[in-house]
Amino acid sequence: MQTADAALRRAVTRASLAQAVSAGVVSLLAGVASVGALAAAAPGLATGAIDAPWLAVVVLVPMVVFEVFGATSIAVSSWRSVRTSAEHIADTLPDRMPEELRSDDGDASFAPPGTPALRLRGVRVNWPGGDAGLRGVDLDLRPGERVLVTGPGGAGKSSLAAALVGFLRVEGEYTVDGRGAQTIAGPALRRTIGLCEQSPQLFDEDIRQNLLFARDTATDEELLAVLGRVGLGDWVRERGGLDARVGDRGAMVSGGQAQRLALARALLRDFPVLVLDEPTAGWTRRRPTPCSGTCSRRPESSPSC
Repeated sequence: MQTADAALRRAVTRASLAQAVSAGVVSLLAGVASVGALAAAAPGLATGAIDAPWLAVVVLVPMVVFEVFGATSIAVSSWRSVRTSAEHIADTLPDRMPEELRSDDGDASFAPPGTPALRLRGVRVNWPGGDAGLRGVDLDLRPGERVLVTGPGGAGKSSLAAALVGFLRVEGEYTVDGRGAQTIAGPALRRTIGLCEQSPQLFDEDIRQNLLFARDTATDEELLAVLGRVGLGDWVRERGGLDARVGDRGAMVSGGQAQRLALARALLRDFPVLVLDEPTAGWTRRRPTPCSGTCSRRPESSPSC
């Protein structure tokens, strides 16, 4: 770990030094070019060949041109970083998808008219590498019901969540609205059954945009309302409103706040069935009362979890 950390520090230092040197060289050349332009144009001002506004234009043109070139070093550095990252990802990925993962093939038009019922019988799932997930699980979830799944770490709660939304291949019977889940395309299944993870993904954008990923037509009033439901109303106002940024991967918010934002995003999306994987594990303040487990929407209302 220490060796990897030292290598990362050296790489970041080299990249930062290269960008600093490039910026310094560009600034130096821009200054030299501007001084040269001033020296060349000054006699014309004395003789009346050019006037003061044109002299300013002559001096500023080199600075503008070199400002454009100044972004080149940043672009090249970013391109190299992206290319290296892509190569590392390609080297890490297996040649074929592990058998334990479910493909996204299936009926992409699946959209049940109401809240579907879920049924599991004798379900078995494994994680890639052969790690056991679930063994012989039975579950019935009808519209309007909430099911709380409890157990120690490693009992299979997250495995069940991954199986319900179609990340893991299921052995046994798993039906959604009476239809075999394996016949439903992965994206269509996840439009019906949403997942709120324990460690959610936040993007380096403002709060508004992180919520609009769930429903891009939502108004600011709707966003503030759903934030209030998860206990973030006062926090958003203290941060300056929906324009406040959350940082890269949510670096500017706490773990509990990130989970609340993810829950607000899931509620805004209004999934017919919502799976919550320990969504309140990082909450330290007074909490609202979302369910922890698997819940389906009441037919007459939006999910209250």
